[in-house]
Order: sequence, then C-alpha cells, then structure tokens
Amino acid sequence: MRKTKSIIISVLLILALLVVAGCGGGKGGDAEGPSITVASKTFTENIILGEMLVALLEYHGYPVVNEVGLGETAILRPAIETGEIDVYYEYTGTVLMRQMQHEPVYESEKAYQIVKEWDLEKNNIVWLDYAPANNTYVFMARPGFSDEFGINTISELVEYIENNPDKKFKFAMRDEWYEREDGLPRFAEIYGFDVNKVEVMFVAMGLTEDALKQQQADLGVGFATDGRISAFGLDVLKDDKNCFPVYNPAPTIRKEIIDAYPEIPGILNQLSALLTNEALMELNMLVDLEGLDAAKVARDFLQDNGLIK
Repeated sequence: MRKTKSIIISVLLILALLVVAGCGGGKGGDAEGPSITVASKTFTENIILGEMLVALLEYHGYPVVNEVGLGETAILRPAIETGEIDVYYEYTGTVLMRQMQHEPVYESEKAYQIVKEWDLEKNNIVWLDYAPANNTYVFMARPGFSDEFGINTISELVEYIENNPDKKFKFAMRDEWYEREDGLPRFAEIYGFDVNKVEVMFVAMGLTEDALKQQQADLGVGFATDGRISAFGLDVLKDDKNCFPVYNPAPTIRKEIIDAYPEIPGILNQLSALLTNEALMELNMLVDLEGLDAAKVARDFLQDNGLIK
C-alpha cells in the first residue's frame, strides 16, 4: 500500500510540474539557452520600447534580464558590441551618423539597409524590421513664439538672430545633443547657426518641453513622437534645410541570440510593425502627462494588440 501511495504521489508531482510548465506564455523559449539582457536608453519612448521587449520575450518563455533605462547610446553601443547586453531599440539615424560617420540619409529604407549591412558585417549585430515611426528631431519654440516674432522656419530664426544681436533667446538642450555629431555641430553647420548668439540652457532628459511650456526657455530641440508638443501648444519651426535625417526605431540584437533562438525575429517584427508616430505619441503621453508606469503602458499596448494575453 505504501509503495502504491508513493507511485501515486510521484505521478501527481510530475503532472503538477507539467501544468506549471504549460501555464507560461512559453511558446519558443529554451530553458537551456542563453539569457537575454534587454536594455534601453533613458528617455520615455525608449524605456517603453524596452519594457515591451521584456514583456514580449518573457511571455514567449525566454529567460530575460531587465536592464531597461541603462544609459544612452554612448553606453549601449559598446555594451551590445561586447555582449554585456543583447538587445535594445536603436534608431537608424543615430548609428548611421554616430557610429558609421555616414552622411545623413532622408529615406527610411535606405538608411535601414546601410546600418543593417554594416552592423552585421562589422559587429555581428542584427537589425530586425524597423518601425514606421520616424522619431527625428524637431525644433520647438514656446507657445506663441512664431506669432510674436513672425518666425516659422529655422532659417528665419537664424536670420532674426543675426539681425538682432541684442536679443538673446534662451535655447534649452540636453548636453548630449550639444556634443553629438548629429546634434548641435551638424545643426550649426547646416544653418550657419552661432551658438554664442543664444543663451544655452542645459536641461535634463525629458525637461525641454516643460521649460518651453513654462516660458523658462524660448527654443529647444525635441523628438517628433513626443506627445507633449501638441499637448503643451508648442510651436514647431520647419526644418527647411533638411538638417534632421530619419530615425526609425528597430530592435538591434546580437547574432548569437538569433542563432540560439531563431524564432525571435518573427516575434519582435510583429511589434515593430505597430509602432507608428501616432502610436508612440499616445504611449509617450500616457507616461509623461498622465504619469502611468512605463512597464504597464507597454504591457497594455501588447495586450490591446493581441501580442500577449
């Protein structure tokens, strides 16, 4: 009788383990495979995208290490090249001009193919499908600025600054944009802009729009998918000399991870296809204006679009 009871208990334990194993979203994860370290940059949109990667990969049963919000490009690129992280959403224009020192490209597919081929050959990094969204820079002004000075384009702004040396506008910017090659240096070259003729005001990540809304600054540079631009009534000056190239987001992932889990591209490409400018603006607003948690916003988006349950 005792032997029979032991057998029954053993069978029940095995069945319980099988049930637990089947309860996860695991539809492709391999417990014996490598863990996947997911990272992101520190601004709202990229954090949301990072949390989407984490939730989607975990749902499919992959072992994930969450390093969302790890740092900017200067930190993430060396980290993915050396294998300290495995995947994060990068922007085509960033790698094109910062890592490759390539001239700007204004066509999404062309920029994507250039960085995709270069990164695979040089760094063993795979670019999955890019999103329709183009999170390029936009040149912003505080509410009412355009009407007050009759300035609607960046060229008109530069001309006004040159002709009115006694008027010093406050220009809010992040220190990274001040230094990066596709930031102020390129902007100054394209438009003949003299940064010494404005009052530079360095702000932390995500605070440029707030500074403009509160009239603490006159001008600033933001991202096209930031929902606060319209919500705060900010003016956008037209980039009439095409200074700002395309910045389509795409998951960049180490080839070793793809080799271990060849079904991952198909999973993540479904997500990227949904990421339009309008979708990202809405997601950014939920975090920046309504104060919702980025991880929750990411999971809700995935659930609403049927990518996870």
